[in-house]
Amino acid sequence: MLSLILPTYNERESLPALIPRITEILRGVEYEIIVVDDDSPDRTWEVARELSRRHEQLHVTRRVGRRGLSSAVIEGFLAAKGDVFVVMDADGQHDAALLPRIAAAAEENKGIAVGSRYMEGGSVGNWEGFRAFVSRLGGSLAIWLCKVKVTDPMSGFFAISRGTFEEVLPRLNPKGFKILLDLLVHVPAGTNVKELPFSFGKRLLGESKFSAQVRMQYLEFLYDATVGRFIPLTLIKYCVVGALGVAVNLSAYMASTLLLRESSQYGLFPTPLISGIEAAILFNFLLNNAWTFSRARLRGWGAVTGFAKYNVVCAFGALANIAVTAFLFRGGMSAIGSIAIGAFVGMIWNYTIGKLFTWNA
Repeated sequence: MLSLILPTYNERESLPALIPRITEILRGVEYEIIVVDDDSPDRTWEVARELSRRHEQLHVTRRVGRRGLSSAVIEGFLAAKGDVFVVMDADGQHDAALLPRIAAAAEENKGIAVGSRYMEGGSVGNWEGFRAFVSRLGGSLAIWLCKVKVTDPMSGFFAISRGTFEEVLPRLNPKGFKILLDLLVHVPAGTNVKELPFSFGKRLLGESKFSAQVRMQYLEFLYDATVGRFIPLTLIKYCVVGALGVAVNLSAYMASTLLLRESSQYGLFPTPLISGIEAAILFNFLLNNAWTFSRARLRGWGAVTGFAKYNVVCAFGALANIAVTAFLFRGGMSAIGSIAIGAFVGMIWNYTIGKLFTWNA
């Protein structure tokens, strides 16, 4: 049985033309179509459900509170009943006529079959300029990472046998836009792969999803697959946020001092000092929530309670910073060295405990 996964986001205009074409091409084949929609603002899932009333092989999953092409595809695989899974875009840019051949190739070699734009006979269609350059560059970098080499590791049109998927599933990192690359990075080196040429077509309707966010997700994936195995990307992001927080701390301190005309002579914890610290904590929390831990982002009341927890985490981090600094300084280390190590310990504490206690990541 062939299970076709169509991940969608704002594709309500494309589906009514695409689904009948697919059913006609797969006539005589045992198949199912699984639309996995990321709660599209244009209510794609609603159109898909209406189509399912006329096409009994069509099933619809509406994901609420979850987003991302890779994770959507994996969710579709997990719901599928077939022996071979095929993935294609729902915008009409992938040649649906290739479906039977690409599925048969993956079933026959019990591995992966890829629709390639870059092998002989394939084409990227009317791409030119920046997008063509980025695609070529991204593909070249991706090939270097893959356990098995293909000409188009960034393709969104491919098939995989159930056995191969289930074998690699525990190692997948469902981040970003290119699930095939994730599979090729983590499958065993001896996995069978066959490529079939196809020409990338024009969208039926709607707008391209090739955004700056997609490109950034790809770069993050490359980092995770290389350096990220030793130094988590979230730690790097946390350090960047922390460095920016220092600037916010100093700015808020100076602004508060000018407004209140208050200095340290008014007590151990003057208002400007507390204002600067709390401004930095608020800034760090908001940016870490939106960027560093975006996959575990807190919203609504959860963000309010998360901020309270983050304050507690940072308070203990500050105590750890002070304790380590004082211990090293009294032991004979220079002031700068003691402060640097103390700050590092405090940062690692805030990152580790904040990740677990605040974001449950």
